[in-house]
Amino acid sequence: MGYTALSDRELVTLLAGNDARAFETLYQRHAGAMYAYAFRKVPVPAIVEDLLQEVFTNFYRRRTELAHIENVPSYLYNALRNRIFNELRNSLLHEQHHQQMPSGQTADLHINYDLRELEKAFAAALDKLTERSREIFLLSRRDHLSYKEIAEKLGISVKAVEKHMTRSLGLMREELKGFGAVGIVVCSCLIQ
Repeated sequence: MGYTALSDRELVTLLAGNDARAFETLYQRHAGAMYAYAFRKVPVPAIVEDLLQEVFTNFYRRRTELAHIENVPSYLYNALRNRIFNELRNSLLHEQHHQQMPSGQTADLHINYDLRELEKAFAAALDKLTERSREIFLLSRRDHLSYKEIAEKLGISVKAVEKHMTRSLGLMREELKGFGAVGIVVCSCLIQ
């Protein structure tokens, strides 16, 4: 039986044991669709290739820590979405301030200020969530768990997880809308 017949879960287990063919198989299985997804968000081939390389390099580096992953595509897409968000945020902030500020040093100060303000707004929005919604939101977005994995971990239904996430994302959208294009990017990356 060849590696292509193995499930993602089996390949991750082999990868944790330093099996290079398992990594190659996972890459071949998921990279094409991930490239198409990223290209819809950032239509610059060189950037998309860099983002994919970062995701898969990090995945390989953390291979022994990730042996527990049940849903490999979910993990990879969440990692990619986070990288896309960072790329778009950085590009938007750079472009916005580059156009407005004649001095590079002044632009850097404003970018840092804007990022701090965005981080504060995000933290404030998180604080407005109920304790359970915040826990579910962070398990999904920070820990990259699927809704099913969250439901199992917390002993609740997948529908309950979906309900909490819908409310959380709505609140995030509302709280970050004042950040214009950057707020829109943050919200779109949170929702995907």
